[in-house]
Amino acid sequence: MQNVREHEISLIMQEPHVFEFVQKYGLHGFLIYKPEEPDYIWLNIQILRHLGFAPPSHILKKSKAEEHLKFSNWKELLFKIKNDPGKSGQIRLKTSRGHFRKFSYKVIQLPDGAFIFALEEQKQNVIQQLSDSIAGGISSEEISQMKKRFELKRLFIEQAPSAIAMFDNDLKYIAVSKRWLKDYHIENIDVVGKSHYEIFPEIGEDWKKIHQECLHGSIHSMDEECFVRADGSKNWITWEVRPWYNSENRIGGIIMHTADITEIKNSEAENHRKQELMEKVLESVDVGIVACDAKGNLTLFNQATKNWHGLPAKPVPVEELSKHYGLYNADGDQELKESEIPLIKTLNTGAITNDLMKIRPVSGEEVTVSVNGVQLFDQDGKLDGAVVAMHNINHRLTAEKKLRISEQTFRGSFEHAAIGMAILDVSGNWLSVNKSLCNIIGYTEKELRKLTFQDITHPDDLNNDLNLLEELVAGDREFYHMEKRYFHNNGSIVFIKLAVSLVRDHRGDPLHFVSQITDITKEKIAAEKLRQTLNKLEGIFNASTHVSIISTDSEGRIESFNKGAERMLGYTQTEVSQQLNITSIHVSNELESFSKNLFNDHENYDLPEFLKKISNSKKLKNKDWTYVRKDGTEFPVQLAITSISENDKNMGYLFMAIDITNLKLVQEELSSVMNITQEQNARLKNFAHIVSHNLRSHSSNIGMLLDLSMRDYPELKENEIFRHLNNASENLSETIEHLNEVTLINTAVEENLDAVNLHKSVENIQNSITAIAAKQKVEICNNIERDLHVLGVPAYIDSIFLNFITNAVKYSSSERNSYVKLSATLEENGFVRIDIEDNGLGIDLKKHRRKLFGMYKTFHAHEDSRGIGLFITKNQIEALHGNVQVKSTPGQGTVFSIYLKNYEES
Repeated sequence: MQNVREHEISLIMQEPHVFEFVQKYGLHGFLIYKPEEPDYIWLNIQILRHLGFAPPSHILKKSKAEEHLKFSNWKELLFKIKNDPGKSGQIRLKTSRGHFRKFSYKVIQLPDGAFIFALEEQKQNVIQQLSDSIAGGISSEEISQMKKRFELKRLFIEQAPSAIAMFDNDLKYIAVSKRWLKDYHIENIDVVGKSHYEIFPEIGEDWKKIHQECLHGSIHSMDEECFVRADGSKNWITWEVRPWYNSENRIGGIIMHTADITEIKNSEAENHRKQELMEKVLESVDVGIVACDAKGNLTLFNQATKNWHGLPAKPVPVEELSKHYGLYNADGDQELKESEIPLIKTLNTGAITNDLMKIRPVSGEEVTVSVNGVQLFDQDGKLDGAVVAMHNINHRLTAEKKLRISEQTFRGSFEHAAIGMAILDVSGNWLSVNKSLCNIIGYTEKELRKLTFQDITHPDDLNNDLNLLEELVAGDREFYHMEKRYFHNNGSIVFIKLAVSLVRDHRGDPLHFVSQITDITKEKIAAEKLRQTLNKLEGIFNASTHVSIISTDSEGRIESFNKGAERMLGYTQTEVSQQLNITSIHVSNELESFSKNLFNDHENYDLPEFLKKISNSKKLKNKDWTYVRKDGTEFPVQLAITSISENDKNMGYLFMAIDITNLKLVQEELSSVMNITQEQNARLKNFAHIVSHNLRSHSSNIGMLLDLSMRDYPELKENEIFRHLNNASENLSETIEHLNEVTLINTAVEENLDAVNLHKSVENIQNSITAIAAKQKVEICNNIERDLHVLGVPAYIDSIFLNFITNAVKYSSSERNSYVKLSATLEENGFVRIDIEDNGLGIDLKKHRRKLFGMYKTFHAHEDSRGIGLFITKNQIEALHGNVQVKSTPGQGTVFSIYLKNYEES
């Protein structure tokens, strides 16, 4: 032992940082612990004196650890120190009187592996504040420090205010706290001025000795001391007695401070018992429990885990845990990465559930474990570590069917279930509910405990529920399911699906009900909306008296038959439903004809395949068909056939038809009118030929005779009557030409329609009237795109452009630089809009709009005005299925907008 002592002291002296460490933190001494002798510690002279022991003959004294330490706490402390040598904390050391006193420690490790604990006793005492402040010998900063240390004293200081009494030199009360009076049950006694021994005559000589020593300057204190009362009960207190000094720095008496810590001691004993129980449980259960601190260092490694790994716990770097302990994925073919280790994953990311892992020890059986883990937090909410529980599931698949669910497993399932779960007593009181149920009905667990299930059940559903409960209690059924309504906390209705079972005790008596509650409010609302929609559809279905709506199954059998179908076909719903198929109301040869269009090989196909084909045919599913009434009469219908699908599966077909008998009659009338119109057009064409040939011949003859007369009789030129006759002949010829041109506009258009390039047509007209435009000083701007085409007759298009452009040139203004601008735009409706804009004289549309395109209508005085150009042009545009619009302001100009069909190459 002497060698050990000298060796350790030598190390302390040789290592400057160790010596400074002891000097700085070892205010009340130090102790040494050597891992190779785990049952012993070495205490120096200073700490031994502080604990009340006689000083040893040497610098250090070797003692058994259990003689000076709380041994169970010491073992936990050593485990932490080994994993984190720099950790500090608190430790309890036993005094010579057998009591424990609390010290703060800091630890440093020597080069030989030994640990030095530098010790400083925690003095947190209210009495020190009072006595020193009376004497005026302590600063406010020191008082503040003592207050701070006192607040950290122990848990019971927070729970029980201090009991303090101040005495003079004769042990008479000078001042006393209310807590003192309450703790010692003397609230009704006026103690001030009375002797402490008068109030408590049972005080023994030991206490009187302490009082006298304190009156002579000593300080006595005890963290915890047990007193056995006369009735045999134990009372634990912590106390301190010290002198107080007057202004002359003489002892004026003593101050006593006590606190009843019986409840705390009982709690500590209970916690110790529970801790011992937990340690025994952890060492005996067949569940691996492993914990780590915030840095990933192992702090707990129970016996089951040691058995599985075949290794004890030891400090291992986190990155080497998988390799050291044989941690693999569930398949056992890949070593776990650091981030995949369940314990580290829990520490880094949070709780894990049923994480599978395989343990492959160096020797022994491989174990597949299911791992659950949670993070650990300190009292400040800071991450302090993690713990995982590992369950051997090698035989789970066969064993779990036979084993009962443990209370812990049930509780986990109960609390975290996605559906509402509750345990109720046989009277219907809520004993326990999970969060899901609270979310469903809007009550907290505390609020529900004040209610019964009857209180929140809809009155209309309560009797049925109670009847089923009675059957359950009577043993007539093992469980029951029902749908019912709850009242939500906000007053709304909640629809739920309820499943209830009964748990009985070992005697078979009812113990409690277990209820599972599923919120089906959304489903109910959706079902109600669906019902309303179906009612509306059914209303529409039955109200459609002029539309036949028939639905069939996938085989063609009629399932529904609306009022419109009954009215059209003469059947009732009852007569046709599942009695007839859809072919019963169709003409056979029509079905055969359509079948040939669908199937090229002309083979006979069954009805389901025919319906499937026809519902997918664009040509036939919206077509004129013939229906056959119950009395055998036939009538035409416009029929639409649609397949009815559900989840991509064909469920049947919908046949919607309207009676088009009247439409057919109208079509026949229109056809007759068209025939008449065509005949009239033919006559008009013949009339045009007659006019062209006969009237033109007569007009030509008259003109020729007038020319001959003028040649033979030149003097007739001066004859006014002859001049009028000559003008009349010319006008007659022009009128015949105009009449012939207008008549022929609509007679031969359709067969001559072709693509006409607008830009090129304008360009041709522009070239032909260059001289006229130059004479009038009018600029013609062709802004039409070169590749834009319309559907028309080239001669008509040229004539249209010629009329509008020459009119714009003819009626240009001499007061400004005149122009004619042509542009074209492709419209969305398939037409091309051609704008012809000029800045000429303009037209007063308010005055002339109605007669603008009339025959022989002129709006400006001009020698060439005839009033026929716009009339012919409008007829040519309309013959090409187009139209013309105009905007004009007198004195500013005119814009004609012509709409012609766009030409698209097929």
